[in-house]
Amino acid sequence: MTTTTATRRVNPVQLGALLFVAFAIALTWLVFPYFVQGQQLLRGVGDQARLMKAGTVSQYLTRELIRTPDLEITATFATDEYFQYVDRAAIIANLRPDRNLIFFVAETIHRGDLIDQVPTATLRVGEQEYLPEISDGPSIAEHHRLSVYSFPKRDAAGNEILNQADADRLRLYVSNPYLGSERDLTFVGIWEAPYSLPEELKSRADITPVAVLALGAGLLSSVLTPCLLQLVVVFGGVIAGFSTVPGATAGGAAQLTPVIRRKIMQLAFAFVLGFLSLYALAGAFIGAVGHQAQLAFSEYSRMVAVISGLLVILLGLWVGFRGTRDFACRIPDRQAMNSLSLRDRAGALLTSAGYALGCTACFGGAIVATLVVYVGAIGSPYIGAAIMMIFGIGVAIPFLLSAWYISKVDSILTFLAGNARPLSLASMAIIIIFGLILVTDNFHTVSDLIYPYLGLS
Repeated sequence: MTTTTATRRVNPVQLGALLFVAFAIALTWLVFPYFVQGQQLLRGVGDQARLMKAGTVSQYLTRELIRTPDLEITATFATDEYFQYVDRAAIIANLRPDRNLIFFVAETIHRGDLIDQVPTATLRVGEQEYLPEISDGPSIAEHHRLSVYSFPKRDAAGNEILNQADADRLRLYVSNPYLGSERDLTFVGIWEAPYSLPEELKSRADITPVAVLALGAGLLSSVLTPCLLQLVVVFGGVIAGFSTVPGATAGGAAQLTPVIRRKIMQLAFAFVLGFLSLYALAGAFIGAVGHQAQLAFSEYSRMVAVISGLLVILLGLWVGFRGTRDFACRIPDRQAMNSLSLRDRAGALLTSAGYALGCTACFGGAIVATLVVYVGAIGSPYIGAAIMMIFGIGVAIPFLLSAWYISKVDSILTFLAGNARPLSLASMAIIIIFGLILVTDNFHTVSDLIYPYLGLS
């Protein structure tokens, strides 16, 4: 399959088949959703220990307001740590426990029905009394009801209510007419301050090396699939655009194939390094700050997606610009060639990191909700980074194998060498389109079009 003449023509059918194989290799990480049940794996890894810890934490923060054969009422003080250990990441962005004191009140009645109104609640810190900004729950409930109450951490003057001199305890008063009473019955739950979790509840013993490996595989097979599907297309655009030598023609293809062969693997490693570094940093951030990452993603995800999308668009424009330059005639100039290769590797790395950052922001909810529950609670940036690195390596290996395959097929190399300008323009279009997807927040649209054909949801 070696090219013997500079004018050898590439068979389009053969070329298409070879490129299809390369694309299929890059997509082999998709075996995970079919042969590894990602959601079940995530739930299974250390789940028993995690649920035991979550139950213990919840029990530590829960007070029994009343318990009789007819009526039970409990109140849980949902502190910052509560959200790290208990699977309620989906609502954290709305409740904002960094700004509010959150309480969950559960009512259970065994005789008759609950009255059709959410209980009223007041919070007393020291001698000061506060009303909730949010009182949310089903007004119509028969025997069970869970309501949430949110009190600002700062008073009207901007002072933190928990820093008062007499703030030695919190008292939550819950009132409602129960069991046919004509007036409100009031019950109280008390939490002593300070209310940090005991050290034994912060143990990381449930996170083992096997659990770290399995969590990385579980993420690969479920949470980030939409991002990866599009990252493969961007990877193809980068290889096609950056591996070419501007100004090359079919007549010089034979002398350029060794150059392009080296560039393909260099670009692949740079591209892989880009998203591996980004995902490792994301994992470290989530592992270090826990549920606070959910708040950061919810607040800044659109801004991050827009900025990263603009970066990708600029890099796409540069790909188109470099394709218009007449560089092939200067092939003997090794210094110029090395300079071009260095810029191409930097461009590949930035494109990969920029797009990975954008899709991390777009799918921040899914990523953080998973990692907060399974990783963020341990408070370790190292374990968070390790899990995301394992996830990234699962994608990187098929990418590198695909690039290695391309670098060994002379028909593809000849095609890349002889079509620098049209490939640069096509790559520019691909990269810019996916940059616009980030900027316009249409990330899910592409995945929704692809998913039905893969049997994913």
